[in-house]
Amino acid sequence: MACDHLDGHQKGGIKDRAIFGFFDESGVSDKPVVVSTWGRKGITPVILSSGGWKNLALLGLITYQPHTGRTTNLAWIRKGSVNKQTILRVLLDMKRKYEPLRKRFILLWDGLPVHRSKVVKTFIETNKSWLSLHRFPAYAPELNPQEYQWSALKRKDLGNYCPPTTAALAAKVRRGIGRMKNKSRMLKGFLLKSGLWNVKELSEHQ
Repeated sequence: MACDHLDGHQKGGIKDRAIFGFFDESGVSDKPVVVSTWGRKGITPVILSSGGWKNLALLGLITYQPHTGRTTNLAWIRKGSVNKQTILRVLLDMKRKYEPLRKRFILLWDGLPVHRSKVVKTFIETNKSWLSLHRFPAYAPELNPQEYQWSALKRKDLGNYCPPTTAALAAKVRRGIGRMKNKSRMLKGFLLKSGLWNVKELSEHQ
């Protein structure tokens, strides 16, 4: 596996039927993501933009249960930037969803400063009964499956899209995340691209 990229605690998580969660932040704005498209010969396609620069912060999670092969995704959308209170609210959502399952939840994310804030560290410390936290190596975003979901969202769902409002943009993001939610093969494709699991391991429960 993949196990080459995982430390002892994470390998142990596979044996004790843990749930792995891969978390990452991103952002979108009302400036369209320009992607290749088609047009009539001699006519260059034109994308009309509102000309603003209104941003939405995106926080996403892909989960995987190796013992069942089950995958799913979650997303949070908010206006403005991500701060420690944003991360704390997300962690509280995770607690409500995963603590009652009585399975260890192994959360992997990067070293963003807000992830290292005092309030976040306190939450992690007081929730060790169900939550185990690990950081990806620095400058290695390619190891995080969530990065590939962001890429698919921006190219497939937001490519050349000019939202009239931030509400319309948020709705488009939700539909895109929802489109991938029940596509286990796609989510496993993101896991495969990360190199954390190989084709054989991801095919065992299909």
